[in-house]
Amino acid sequence: MRNNVGPAMARSDRHRVSLGLAPLCGALIALTATVNVAWADADSARNAGAAWLIKQQLGDGSWATTSGDLAVQATASSLMALRNAGQAKSPSYAAGTTWLANADADSVDAIARKIEALSYAGRATVAQSEATRLYGLQATDATAVWGGYGAVNTTDYVDTALGLTAIRVGDASFASKAYNFGATGNPVSNAVCNLVGNRITVATGKQAWPMSSTATGQSAGQGRPSVVATALLTTELRALQRNSALSSGSFSCSSVNYTLSDLLTPAVAWLLDQQNADGGFGEQRTDGSKGSSNVLVSALVLKALTAQATVSQPQTDNTRNWLLGKQSSTTGSWDADPLVTATVVSALPAAAGAQLADADHDGITDNVETQLGSNKAVADARSQMGAPTLSISGATASAFTAGATVGSPFSYSLGSSGNYALASGSLPPGLQVNATSGQISGTPTQAGSYSFEYQSSSGGDTVVGRIDVAAPADSGDVPLPGWALLTLGASLMGALKRRFQSPA
Repeated sequence: MRNNVGPAMARSDRHRVSLGLAPLCGALIALTATVNVAWADADSARNAGAAWLIKQQLGDGSWATTSGDLAVQATASSLMALRNAGQAKSPSYAAGTTWLANADADSVDAIARKIEALSYAGRATVAQSEATRLYGLQATDATAVWGGYGAVNTTDYVDTALGLTAIRVGDASFASKAYNFGATGNPVSNAVCNLVGNRITVATGKQAWPMSSTATGQSAGQGRPSVVATALLTTELRALQRNSALSSGSFSCSSVNYTLSDLLTPAVAWLLDQQNADGGFGEQRTDGSKGSSNVLVSALVLKALTAQATVSQPQTDNTRNWLLGKQSSTTGSWDADPLVTATVVSALPAAAGAQLADADHDGITDNVETQLGSNKAVADARSQMGAPTLSISGATASAFTAGATVGSPFSYSLGSSGNYALASGSLPPGLQVNATSGQISGTPTQAGSYSFEYQSSSGGDTVVGRIDVAAPADSGDVPLPGWALLTLGASLMGALKRRFQSPA
């Protein structure tokens, strides 16, 4: 399963373009969509966007851009968006996580996004493996920065922002990398010193970063400021500022002492200067003028502004309102593109409180079900998923389906290998598994369909299962429809592929 990014991207791992933002920004910044009727509020907009993303998920669990590429980036972004929208218990989220865990990520931005999404999804083992690989791709020794197009000692600041985020959330050794922040040889503070040295001073108290470090023959600060790079770095620097691993916020670069606030304050000031009269943001033009407001760029800036200790107003609200006005009033998407829509949904306030209500406990919240047009009283989340197209030849593993009834005792054996651990999904509420014996037992308390994957550390077995729990009025096994068999098959194929790819 490869992250196919088209013939123009057919290069080695370190020669792939950054983030998907580089090719996307050039095309997307030129877009000027007609303003739609704004959704009533950010909650409604987020729910509509999440519903649209669920509908766009492909049968194998992935997402892709409108042009059909950047699957890893689009899937990772969609998972982060669904999580922000309160859909982390949905079958769509589980299927996307399984696909991403098995997907090949060939560029720095794809690897970084994969790490972040899987870390938040609880796939620590895969995330750590990818984080170790990512750290080995750094552009400069003992410095957590990454270069675009494989250039040595040249920093790509979009990749660097994403890479710092990835190792912060997905690398279990990040605390040791960040320990004694500011000391000589510390890779995190070395990265921040790189940012200090490559800032562009636009005016007094206003600084920004370029897309990449200066070319040969240029001195630091001679590049062109980038709204995208500055927004991403500002978001991550604020996260570093909040991280408990950084026991001290001060550091020294070339014998000059700094704090992270010394970088954040002028960067935010410069970003605010780039806001257009309509409230949106665009990437700066080659002549230094402001670019036309663009959805993707505006969403990245909104996320940066809302992350700060002091949120700048009214600029932040103006940006959010501009984005709400750009949402399609008929589909709920932005630019009809999963990557763009996911970026906006992730920048909006996270679902909380009543927004997380899920009456039928099928993993899709009630408000999102309303947008989908599904029944909030029926556990029908899997009906939103398409038929998968995965197949793996020459591989076998065990899979089962079973029916249960609310209030009636249930028992099933996963097998005799023992030492079973949950790899993905969840059992129905009221059921537990004895990790030693592999026996599932208990009394279901909630109707619905529950898929899961267990792996045995003793025999190496993988068991993919699905239990359909019927309401008390129903008796016997619940028949499994054709689309559900396909869904179960996809889960089995994903488990097998992961097993085959895992080192012995």
